[in-house]
Amino acid sequence: MLSLYHYEPSANSMKPLLCLAEKGLDYESHYIDLHNFEQHSPEFVAVNPNGQVPVLIHDGAVINESTVINEYLDEVFPDVRLVPENPVERAQMRIWSKFVDEYFCPALSRIGWSLLIPKIAARLKAGELEEALKKIPLEEQRQKWLTAATESFTEEELAEARRKVTVSIERMEGILAERKWLAGNEYSLADVNSYSMVVAVPRLVPEAMSEEKTPHSMAWLDKMNARPAVQAALATARQA
Repeated sequence: MLSLYHYEPSANSMKPLLCLAEKGLDYESHYIDLHNFEQHSPEFVAVNPNGQVPVLIHDGAVINESTVINEYLDEVFPDVRLVPENPVERAQMRIWSKFVDEYFCPALSRIGWSLLIPKIAARLKAGELEEALKKIPLEEQRQKWLTAATESFTEEELAEARRKVTVSIERMEGILAERKWLAGNEYSLADVNSYSMVVAVPRLVPEAMSEEKTPHSMAWLDKMNARPAVQAALATARQA
């Protein structure tokens, strides 16, 4: 029995949603509304003490961290393989996924948070934000929420985030100039783990990605958007 606690098919929640769709696996969906702070509720923190989605539960085993979830799914359900057989390509898959998790995603997240979190905070009544912040388990996340919701990030911080996103897409462009997919000539978890980040770049940092500047990355994005599994994962959206 597979259960997935997730938000919309975006950011880190999209990664296992897409992996599950690629593998054609049935699962029980537990939607966690991040806008209403359900990820910090006692019920969900009992599932993941970090108060973050996604979380996979398989026959009672709890697996968090989206990249780890996808490798777990590939190992336990190998009929549709998304980890390359070739050791070099397998290493490239992990190297790129690590880069996405540690460099690309945090930079893009900061930009997204600067736009979204003030809107969430603005609809709260007096005192509700403070109460919501108290429930965030991780101090680092609490401070990030407080910054985004009140004073917001500085222009220097946002400029640095845009620079890192641009570096990320430039690196991706160089990779795709030499091979079909991000880990090699086979579609893999490197591509699955990247989609939800890359698809947001033309909207959030348009100067970093375009047909003229990054044709290989745009062609990759077109291929991803055309995949039935991507369409199936996107179809799970609940918000417009």
